[in-house]
This record gives sequence, structure tokens and C-alpha cells, in this order.
Amino acid sequence: MGAEELKKRRRSHDKYIDRQRVALATLDLFTRFPEDQPRSFIAVMEKGVAPSVGSDHILQADKGKLLGCVGNSVQFSAPNASSDILKALSAGTGIAVGEIIRVNPLSNTVIK
Repeated sequence: MGAEELKKRRRSHDKYIDRQRVALATLDLFTRFPEDQPRSFIAVMEKGVAPSVGSDHILQADKGKLLGCVGNSVQFSAPNASSDILKALSAGTGIAVGEIIRVNPLSNTVIK
């Protein structure tokens, strides 16, 4: 194959790649989305609470913010939690269990 032949076939090859890219992005009957995705958010700890990595909390949605409780005491709040987390929480039973992933002692925040 010479350089002229490659130049001739280049245009049809690029069109083929573009068509296949569109086919990959098009939804069909067998397209599946992952339903159980881990989600995380940053929460501000209440004063006097010493969080530990790996501890479980009960998450509740309250007036557009997310609260983390242990028993009856609120240990953290997340006023800027993403809307998909709040929707998923309210679509279920209204509560969920969350685990602390990281503790930021300087900013007094945790990542769940």
C-alpha cells in the first residue's frame, strides 16, 4: 500500500470510527446501569465528638441536609450533600447506614 491508498481510505475509516462511537453511546434494550454505587460526602462534626475511621452512623435527611446519628445524638451534619444522595435516601426508607472513610482533624470534617 502506498501513501495515496492510505489517504483514500482515511475518510471512510474515520466515518466508520465515528459510527461505532455513536453506536456505543446509544442505549438499547440490554443497556444496564450500576445500581449500587458507593457515594461519599463531606460532613461537619459537632463539637465534642471524636470520630474514628470505620465507625458506622445512621444517616437521615432533614430539611435538605443530611444528619449522621449514633443512637439519639446527632454527631455530624452535611448541609451541602449532593441531591442524588438525598433522593436515594428519601426514595428508600428515609434512613441508611454510612461509614466514615476519612477524618480531617484540622477542618473538623469527616468524609463518609
